[in-house]
Parts: sequence; structure tokens; C-alpha cells
Amino acid sequence: MDWRAFVQNYFDSVHKSWLDGDYQRLLPFYSATAEGTESEWERLKRAHRQLADRGGTPYSIRGRVVPLCWIETEQALDILLSWQGRRCYAIGTHELIEASRRIHRIRLNKGTDQWEIDSHQEWEGDTKNPFDAEQEAEEVSSSMVEDVVSEPLLVVHGAGGYNPENAVAYAERYWNSPNPAYPHFTDDCTNFISQCLYAGGIPMLFSKEKGKGWWIRTGKGNEWSYSWAVAHALYLILKSGAAPMRAVTKTSPDELVPGDIICYDFDGDRRFQHNTIVVAKDTNNMPLVNAHTTDSSMRYWAYEDSTAYTPNMRYAFFHIRGV
Repeated sequence: MDWRAFVQNYFDSVHKSWLDGDYQRLLPFYSATAEGTESEWERLKRAHRQLADRGGTPYSIRGRVVPLCWIETEQALDILLSWQGRRCYAIGTHELIEASRRIHRIRLNKGTDQWEIDSHQEWEGDTKNPFDAEQEAEEVSSSMVEDVVSEPLLVVHGAGGYNPENAVAYAERYWNSPNPAYPHFTDDCTNFISQCLYAGGIPMLFSKEKGKGWWIRTGKGNEWSYSWAVAHALYLILKSGAAPMRAVTKTSPDELVPGDIICYDFDGDRRFQHNTIVVAKDTNNMPLVNAHTTDSSMRYWAYEDSTAYTPNMRYAFFHIRGV
């Protein structure tokens, strides 16, 4: 069998398993010594359990697998591929569609009479690795929040109030593709959320220092504040309740409305590593979110299906008031 047909058959089986929760059908695709499968299977099972706990029933999976590149040796074939698809489910009579784009890295063993998966993992995914500037941002984070609160050296640009509908429309337009007007990062979650907030009318607070304000300068020689692109730095501004977002901390996700923000501390160490924007609510009044890095649309807020999930995961919920 051609390796492309083997990979397609494998993902067809994954789709069937998403529908009925029977992941045993995937066993024949893997070698006895396959690596990285336990974490991937646990993620799939968490996703299935999360939907069941919500009272949801999946009824359709549509996915397209596209090989991006591959390297072949005498013993193995390493493949990087893109999966993009839609998962349709119902909660009672309410039908919902979740969409995502994920990059997978798969190694196929050529040493047997048939193809076998030696390793499988989602590439990057909801990474727990902070943005390169995070350590430096940590050193200046306290003064950054103080300066945002007092605003003695900052210039407000574009003030006009917050329109959450515009922020949600932007999140829907660019959830699976970067806006060419902005730089795009490997870990793009906070950059994307900042763009959504700005599209919703949150004004930039400019400063000559990257550790102050909330801003980006595009064009030749792109520059941005830490708070624009670093998850924990944005969290600090939201937590402060200061301009420009003037966020209000909420205690539970059901208090949020579309246009609000959720921050994620995957390890429970009080360092927030990811952000999402609420774009809708389900029939249980729980948020559905859009995000980048693992590009996601209408994803359930709890992120139990995330590659970065740990049992210690903590959340912070913010309602955005704006200027």
C-alpha cells in the first residue's frame, strides 16, 4: 500500500473513533514499540469525555489531510502533515460546529511487510513554551502594569470604545489564517488575541519601551510591546483592570460573553501561557473560543483536549469593558 493511502486510512479511523469513542481500532496502525502514542490517545479520550460530560453527541467529522513535507530513509519515512477539519455535534436540539487546523508529525516504519506508525505527535500544538521574550517580560512586568495604570508617558491611539461584535468578527475571519498586515509568530496565540481586541476598538497605548503599554508598530522594522505578544504580560494588564482593556475579573466561565478573554496557566505555576477569545456560548451557557497556535474555531473553553493539558491547569476569566 502506498504510504499516502495508509495515512488516509489511519485518519479515517481516527475520525470514526471520535464519533464512537472506540480507539482500539487504531491499534493495528501502530508498531509494538511506537513512541508518543500514549499522550496522543489520552488527549483524544479527554476530548471525547469532555464532549460527553457536556451532554454532546458527535454526528459528523470532516477532515482533510495534506502532506506538507517528508523525508525518506532506508528504515523510516518522516512526514509532516496538516489536518484541517470540522467536528459537528449536538447538545439536545442545538447543533454546533468546531473547526481546527493541526500539524502532525508521523514516523512510519519501513522494516516490515506493511507500514506501521513508530511515532505520532502533534507538532507545536498548544505549546507550553513561552514566547522568546517571556523571561525578559517577567523582569519588567511589575513596572509595566504600574505605568499602564498611571499612564504618564503613554499615548492613546484609536480610542473609541469596545465593540465585542467587531472583535468576534475578526476572530472568525482570521482564526485559521494570519492577517498579512501583522507579523505572525510560531507561538501566535497572544498576538492573535491582541489583534482581536484592537479590531474591537481597544486603543493602543504606545511607549518607546517594549515593557510598557500595549502596542505594535507594523511595517519596516516591526516592533511590539511584550503585552501584545506574550501571554503572561497580557494577563497582567487584564488582571490590573487598567487601560486600555479595563478588564473585570470574573470567577467562572459562565459569566463571560462573546468578546471576553480567557487566560490559561497549563502547569498551574501562576505563569499564564495561552489566551483565547470567547466567540459564542453553548446551550449550557459555557464559552466557545477561537485561538491561534493550534488554530481553533468554536472550541470548548476548558481545553481538556489540548496537547498542553495538565491536571494542574488554571484559568483566568476577564470581561472587557474598554475605554
